[in-house]
Amino acid sequence: MHTLAVGVLAMAGGCTGSKVESGQDIVLSGRFIDESGAPLPEAQLKLYRSENSSCAFAAFTSSWKSVKTRADGTFELELLGADTRMGSIARCFVARSPDRAEGRSLSAYFLIQESKVELPTFQEWRGALTATEEAQGVSVGFKPLSATHGAGSDEHVLSVGPSSIEVAWKVTQTSSPVRLSDYVLEDAQGLKAFVSVDRQAKVGDVTVGLSYSSDDVAMPRRALIPASRGAACTYVGSDTPCRITNGDLDGLVLFQSGVQEVSVQLSRSAVLRKAVLRNFEVSGAMTELVLEGSADGTQWLPLANLLAGAGVRPFMEVDLTGTTPVSRVRVRATPRETTGQLRSLGQLSLFE
Repeated sequence: MHTLAVGVLAMAGGCTGSKVESGQDIVLSGRFIDESGAPLPEAQLKLYRSENSSCAFAAFTSSWKSVKTRADGTFELELLGADTRMGSIARCFVARSPDRAEGRSLSAYFLIQESKVELPTFQEWRGALTATEEAQGVSVGFKPLSATHGAGSDEHVLSVGPSSIEVAWKVTQTSSPVRLSDYVLEDAQGLKAFVSVDRQAKVGDVTVGLSYSSDDVAMPRRALIPASRGAACTYVGSDTPCRITNGDLDGLVLFQSGVQEVSVQLSRSAVLRKAVLRNFEVSGAMTELVLEGSADGTQWLPLANLLAGAGVRPFMEVDLTGTTPVSRVRVRATPRETTGQLRSLGQLSLFE
């Protein structure tokens, strides 16, 4: 099941004033159809609401109301103005399609600022995903949203993981096919891929954000194991065994305040050619952010500049420049300001 992702609609500051009166009658309506355009009867749509005007939530834990579609796929829900506001502030609402075993979902993010709000037609999107093994990875193909939903300035995002909550890899602003290397997939089993797309639509004076997620596709299991698997690591608050080298590709370590260096001790020396960083984030501006290697823990050699190219990203596959064997590797940050630090890292994988 795909979670309610952050929608394309996020009200600035979460403080948009409500334009409806508390005792006003509100009618929310719409229509739910499948990818081919056929109506979906008896479908249970769920409605969520926030405490303010912001839709910027990673997930909603429980729905507020639900409504079933009629035989022609239409639905209608009666509310009061008081339901749509928190004090004088308009609440953000999310209408979500029923959970599908295949994984696809559709969510609409909106404010209610009129007595009658007709949502854009809910049309499912399957995506027709395929996963094909290649010599050094897997190619994921998909049918873009525009193929079934009309032209739009779409930015497709491919996510890979055990579930949509546990993400092991993400590729943004991508197109079909997406080639994932064995460095990215390692030897993980049970991985699935899906594609998500955000769009906007106007309903009267209200902008509605639409978030589409495709069906899942199972990823073939690959067999590449990093030289760093099971290596010891050192940082403030580090655990034993090390959580950033244990092969948990969807894991996440949130560092304590002030951490600016993370080091890994390999079981043997190796000339390293590739590094993969997952769920990697820093906070504050950086003067320097590098991967370095050492044979003795004293003399350190540059392996990669993590600020080069597209800069710091949550998921990075990095070529390493070292030519001599190293037994230790570290991520080192030099902040531009005192508040700069390493914020999180899910997994640091190093390959020969």
